[in-house]
Amino acid sequence: MELPTPSRGLAVRSALRTGCRLWPIVLPMLILVSSAQAAFTLSGLSIDDSATRNIVEGRTLARDLPPVRFPGTARTADWLLDRPALAATLARHLYPPLERYHVTPQENGTYEVSDLGALRGSFRLVARGEKRRVYLCQGEFRSLAHILKLSGGMVFTLEFRDLQQGGEAYLEIVPQMYLRLDNIVAHGLLKLLSPLINGIIDRRVGNLTTATQVVGERMTRDPAGLYREMRSWPDVKPEELEAYRQAFLPDEGTR
Repeated sequence: MELPTPSRGLAVRSALRTGCRLWPIVLPMLILVSSAQAAFTLSGLSIDDSATRNIVEGRTLARDLPPVRFPGTARTADWLLDRPALAATLARHLYPPLERYHVTPQENGTYEVSDLGALRGSFRLVARGEKRRVYLCQGEFRSLAHILKLSGGMVFTLEFRDLQQGGEAYLEIVPQMYLRLDNIVAHGLLKLLSPLINGIIDRRVGNLTTATQVVGERMTRDPAGLYREMRSWPDVKPEELEAYRQAFLPDEGTR
């Protein structure tokens, strides 16, 4: 066995000292590189969420969905999107095709969504910026008399645009969707299943689009009448009713 010579030992000690001096410089660089690899940009927002990235980059299907336009401003949309459970309640009452649609807040900041068996899952806000939001949805949905069952994840991006139409303020919401199916077979049969999947998406998005237009227009053009109706709905919580009054009817009493 060869013993280290004094000169070799000195070289090793020198290398170790150099490495120790460089470590405070190298460590931040490694952290920055790791963060850069984890984050990506979507809809103009920096996203640092691995589940969202996996869906977007490994998507089965991506679509630009039809814009939603209704009288109002981004303030109305932000207020509703900050209260998903109440938004679902308003949609159930004002747009009967969504009467089975329920959203329930969870303790971990996510929301459980259910359509009495046809749709079941959860969603959460991933990122938000000025007039932009990104949501992550995960779960399963059934169609064709519950014969077809698909599960996976979806990422929705929303962009708000303030418009003027006939001298009236309108808001246009531009959505984009990324879908990743869990079923490997579904990936392989994408060409065959694509018309079916797109049909399901179109029906659901169509209902949500119409409900958004109905709710947004009612809140903008008849906030007082909607408030009176909400007071008679048993599924509207007192704190939700008061928040609505303060936001849209600040001069209205609590009587």
